[in-house]
Amino acid sequence: MQKTGLFVTVTLGVLTAFGPFVTDFYLPFLPEMSRSFHTSPSAVSTSLTAGMVGLAVGQILIGPLSDKYGRKRLLVLSMLLFAVTSLCCVLSPTIAVFNAVRVLQGMAGAGGVVLSKSVATDMFGGRQLATFLAILGAINGVVPVLAPMLGGTLSNFMNWQGIFCLLLALGIILMFCCLRLRETLPVNRRCVKPLASSYANLFRVFRNRRFTLSTLAIMGCFFTFFSYISASPFIFQTHFGLNEFEYGMCFGMNAFFITLGTFITARFHHANTALKWASIDLMIAAVLVALCQIFDAPLAMLMPCYIYMMLSFGMMQPVSTAIAMDSERDNAGAASAIFGASTFVAGSLVSPLVTIGNVMWSSSAVIVAGAVLCLALTLPLAAEVKHEQMSQQQG
Repeated sequence: MQKTGLFVTVTLGVLTAFGPFVTDFYLPFLPEMSRSFHTSPSAVSTSLTAGMVGLAVGQILIGPLSDKYGRKRLLVLSMLLFAVTSLCCVLSPTIAVFNAVRVLQGMAGAGGVVLSKSVATDMFGGRQLATFLAILGAINGVVPVLAPMLGGTLSNFMNWQGIFCLLLALGIILMFCCLRLRETLPVNRRCVKPLASSYANLFRVFRNRRFTLSTLAIMGCFFTFFSYISASPFIFQTHFGLNEFEYGMCFGMNAFFITLGTFITARFHHANTALKWASIDLMIAAVLVALCQIFDAPLAMLMPCYIYMMLSFGMMQPVSTAIAMDSERDNAGAASAIFGASTFVAGSLVSPLVTIGNVMWSSSAVIVAGAVLCLALTLPLAAEVKHEQMSQQQG
């Protein structure tokens, strides 16, 4: 794999992690925000949905734009908008205003998510792309570990507004980092079609069977993941009685295994094998988590099941992403937009569901449903990838 330099790798890794930045960093503060805004837990949880809607819509808007106008300029503008919207979150007088601004903040963060994958696809292909995405995935996995742990620690020194001030500073820092990146899509490789035509043809990537299977499979995977994300503050803090710091530590411990899962995936020699085992493991883990939650198992029994589920999720991410992106190299921006947006569409659908009624039961149902969907779509995808690998070897 060609050398990219530590600065480029870390910058792209952090940009890829903007999903967790937009969600995980303030998770320990959700109960406090409910009191601060004098509103219900479900209304505050809607801010997670709002951010994920923004992340989904923003990727669909920015992906085709980057195919036509290049990556760097849009990265810089996205980080600037992220900083501005973070300030607006701090100044929000009501939960309704806060949730509205969260949509815009998510759209800004989407620039980092979609364009980092497009830049990687510009630079690499095949196994090199899978390896580099695994590296980005490992960096991405560190963020869910650090964000809630740091948020829980900072809860001793600041309120929820202070967290968004830190996001404001992060947006400014990344804006200057993006100014140092080189443009990876030269003018002669950019889309020459009118922009309206690019948006009209955006969903043509679904004509590619491999891309479609990869995208729908990862949506199922994220149904499971975001069910855990959305329910975790109320499970750890309300049900088990942990404080913000203790919650951050437990959440961070689970998230660490996402990173470990990406490293395990890189050890597989064949993508189809990694896909198959990741989806099977996710199914088993989801069932174990659901059983523990439904039968009110102690936290000491539930935690290993969460860890197993996060490990399986980490294994699934890089290989499915690499297969999807490599199958649509000529439309990297559009493919990255649709693929990335699908994960946050999954999150936006799940977040309101897991806090309906008994959170232990509702989140269990969605966790298992997502794992079933992921497994059902991954097995035919793995078979197709294996068939293609055998054809190439025979050729």
